[in-house]
Amino acid sequence: MKKFGFILLFLALIIGGGWVVHVYYHTQSKPNNLGVTDLIIDGNNFLNIGRYDEAKRLFSNALATEPKNANAEWGLKKTDAKAFSTLEGFKLAIDALYQQNPSDSHVNLFLGEFYLASNEPDKALPYLEQAITQNQKLAEAYFDLASFYEQQGNFDRARSELLIAIDIKPTPKYRNKLAHVYIKQKHFDAATAEYEKSSEYPLSALNVAEIYWQHDRLDIALIRQLQAVKWLNDKTVMDKPENQDAWIFKLSDGQTLAFTRLEEKKSYAYLCLSFTLYLLENTEEAERYIQEMRKLIVVHQANVNAVISANLDTLIQEKTSLATQVAAFKNLYLVEPAN
Repeated sequence: MKKFGFILLFLALIIGGGWVVHVYYHTQSKPNNLGVTDLIIDGNNFLNIGRYDEAKRLFSNALATEPKNANAEWGLKKTDAKAFSTLEGFKLAIDALYQQNPSDSHVNLFLGEFYLASNEPDKALPYLEQAITQNQKLAEAYFDLASFYEQQGNFDRARSELLIAIDIKPTPKYRNKLAHVYIKQKHFDAATAEYEKSSEYPLSALNVAEIYWQHDRLDIALIRQLQAVKWLNDKTVMDKPENQDAWIFKLSDGQTLAFTRLEEKKSYAYLCLSFTLYLLENTEEAERYIQEMRKLIVVHQANVNAVISANLDTLIQEKTSLATQVAAFKNLYLVEPAN
């Protein structure tokens, strides 16, 4: 019986050992395959919401694990197309992608974006609609459609498209756009609510402060601007992907300015904050933040001044009582010294 017991124990060890090897093999081999699949899925999800740098990182990681993965290669080609800084280069890259796969939702999105940027909205519309037909989760296409309808003056339709984009992914970019549409409709409470939903996003705080200017809530405007300045000086906050995006300001139908550098964003925030302090007659603190602004190395300070000036012009359209203070602030801090 003892001998028989030893045999059973030996067999159990062999079988158990084999089972352990089997489990180990599958737990070690499957994650590699699943990992590549997950990376590609996540990469496409980031494409859907316009986070192209993150998508590129994920597709590159997938290719590093599986160098001949066609889906990862295709995803990387799409992110490369978005890297072009000129419309001409962008269009050439999109045309090459379109020849390979005209049914790809992101490729159709890119074509729509090209025609929007080229001031050919009628050509953009069918591509954007096609992109959504191909991919119901393509938030960027809804965002671009909202831009199209906003240009047409159809603010209700623009709002509807943005609400879908926000439902897919409630990013500060989409919320800010919705707030902008609400402002066009004079729905200031709704715009304020959208701005206030974004956390650790300085542009939202600065935008909502402008609404508080108009409603004589300088105390709250000051709090939001101080928070924006704090975030702008917090490396952890500003390293977030959404805070790497350019701040776009449309001054007129023919003039758009973009702040891409941190120094430009800080300069803008310091000037906004200084204006609030100036209205509160705290000129000493206003001057202190002006001096902080002047310490920055801003290549295009004139552009920052132009945006602030345009914002103040909009303010006095709503509150003519501030015209004298606005003019004085401009003369002090926004007028370029004569050579």
